[in-house]
Amino acid sequence: MFKLLTEEEKYKVAHEYAVRRVIVVLFALVLVVAVGIIGLLPSYVLSNARYNEAFERTKNLNNSEERKNELKLQSWLEETNSKLKVLSPVLDTDRPSDFLERVLGQKITGISITGFSWLKVRNKITLSVSGVALDRQTLVVFKNRINSSGHFLEVTLPISNLAKDKNIDFQLKFSPL
Repeated sequence: MFKLLTEEEKYKVAHEYAVRRVIVVLFALVLVVAVGIIGLLPSYVLSNARYNEAFERTKNLNNSEERKNELKLQSWLEETNSKLKVLSPVLDTDRPSDFLERVLGQKITGISITGFSWLKVRNKITLSVSGVALDRQTLVVFKNRINSSGHFLEVTLPISNLAKDKNIDFQLKFSPL
């Protein structure tokens, strides 16, 4: 039927179809936008209300006592970090833990170690171990094991420690190699 029309009428019909298509497309676009606005408006309003509430809480917290406590905690943390830097393993060249491991490696049955001492004066280190020995023989064997271990120099055991026969309190003094 379209082929039976004259050129002028074909042009008018084509123009009318184009106008109606544009109207339908615009109507569909308006409908999509309206549905989108109606669907998203409640969540936008709630989200905006929550944002404003959170903003007000944050503003109140900045002026509160918790903020002052936070500053105290921050200064405490910085002070603790500076103390930890002092205890850094890079600065620990003497290694007291090695001393403890070597002495405990020489410990025998009948010796109870109660304390360790580490003294450093003018780059000279003096180590001491105190404890209780079951008897004289055990104490002498312990002293000889430490002396022969090759890790320590000048192992001294005061003679007064050998005065008792059993449950002898002792203190060995020596220097590392």
